[in-house]
Amino acid sequence: MDPRHPVSPAPRRPRTRVRVLAASAVVAVAAATLGTGVYLNRESPTWQRILGTEPVIEVPPKATDELPVLLDSVDYMLEHPATSTGAKTTAALQGARSMLAGHVELLTPGALAAAAASASAASGTGAQSSAAPPSAVPALTPAEFSSRLAAAGNGLLHEALTAPEQEARRLSGAGFELVLQARTVLSAAGAPQAAIDALPTPATELAAQAAAPSSTVSPASASSSAAPAAGPTVDMVAAAKMPEFTFSACPATVPADSKGTGSTDSGQLLGEVIDAAYRMGYAYDVAGARTSAGLRTAAWNRSEVLVEFAEALEKQLDAAHDCEPLRQPAYQLPADAVANPMDAARSGEAQLALLLRDAAAGQAGEPRAYLFNAAWAQGLRARQVTGTVPDFTAVAGAPKPADESPSAG
Repeated sequence: MDPRHPVSPAPRRPRTRVRVLAASAVVAVAAATLGTGVYLNRESPTWQRILGTEPVIEVPPKATDELPVLLDSVDYMLEHPATSTGAKTTAALQGARSMLAGHVELLTPGALAAAAASASAASGTGAQSSAAPPSAVPALTPAEFSSRLAAAGNGLLHEALTAPEQEARRLSGAGFELVLQARTVLSAAGAPQAAIDALPTPATELAAQAAAPSSTVSPASASSSAAPAAGPTVDMVAAAKMPEFTFSACPATVPADSKGTGSTDSGQLLGEVIDAAYRMGYAYDVAGARTSAGLRTAAWNRSEVLVEFAEALEKQLDAAHDCEPLRQPAYQLPADAVANPMDAARSGEAQLALLLRDAAAGQAGEPRAYLFNAAWAQGLRARQVTGTVPDFTAVAGAPKPADESPSAG
C-alpha cells in the first residue's frame, strides 16, 4: 500500500455555466443593439411595416360621395312612401330624384351604371328584400332628407371654393340646386318657415361676416320672410364689403341678343354681370313707373340696389383698365314689358344668378367666395319672385331680359 494520504484533485468550474453566461451576454448585447436601432429608425416605413405600426392613410371623403347615397334613399322613399306623404311631397321628392340623378351623372360619371349593375346582381340572387332598404341606404323622413340634401349641397360649394375654374362651375351649380331643392322638399312636406330657414345654407366667408340680419335690407327683399341676410343684390351694405376682383382686361361690348358667351375671361365675365345688373335696374325702373303704388316702391328699390351693385363693380373695372362705361342711356325692355312690367323685369333674376356663378369661378379666394354667396342670394331671390329654381347646370347665361323688344318709350 502507498503510505501517502490520498489528496483530492482541484475542483473544476463547470464549463456549462460559463458557456451559458457567455451566450446570455451575446444575446443581451444583440438585443440592446437591435432595440436601439429599431428605436432610432422607428419612423421609417420599413420598420413601421415590420412592427405593424404603419399609419393607415385615410382618404378624406368627397362631397360627391354623398350624392349616390341620397339618390338611393329618395328612390326608396318614392317606392315606399310614408302614410303621411302627400302629393306635393311626392312631387318634390320626384324633382329631387331627377336633380340628383343628373348631378350624379355629371359629377361622378359611371356611378349610376355601377349602381344599376349592383342592384341587378342583388335582385338576381334574391339577397335584397323589398320590405327594407339596403344597409347602406338610410330610410329618411322628408325632413331628414332635406337636411342631408342641403348639407350635401354645401359640401359641393365648399369644394368649389378651391376647385379649378370649370370644376368650380359644376360643383357650385350642383350645390346651389341641391340647397334650393332641399327647401322645396321641406316646404312641400308642410314644414314651417322657421324650419326651412334653419336648413344648412352656403356658408361662405361673406355669409359668416354678415350673418346677422341688417336693417338696411331693401324693402323689395324685406317683403319675403325667407330673404337672405346678406348678398350684393339684396343688401345695400354688401357693396361696402366688396373685395378687389381680378379683371384680366376690359370686357367686349355685350350685344343685346347675347345668349351667353361661356367665356372664361374674368373681365368679360364680370362685364356681363355689370351689364345684366344695369339692364335689370332699367327694367325695374320702368316697371315702377307702369305699376300700382304698392309694386312701384318695390320696383324702384330693386332698381336702386342693382344699379348700385353694378356701379361698384364698374368702378373697380375702370380703375384697373380705364374701360369704356358699360351702362347705356337706355336699354330694350323684355318682350312682355308692356303687359306685365314687373314679371318682365323679374325674368332677368335667374340669368343674373348664373352670371354671378360663372364670374365667381373666374376668381379665387375671397372674391370667389363673395361672388358665390352673391349667386346663392340671387338664386334664392329668383326662386322667390319667379317660383322657379335657376338652372345652375347651364354654364352660359339664359337670354337677357332685353331680347326681341322695342326700346322703352
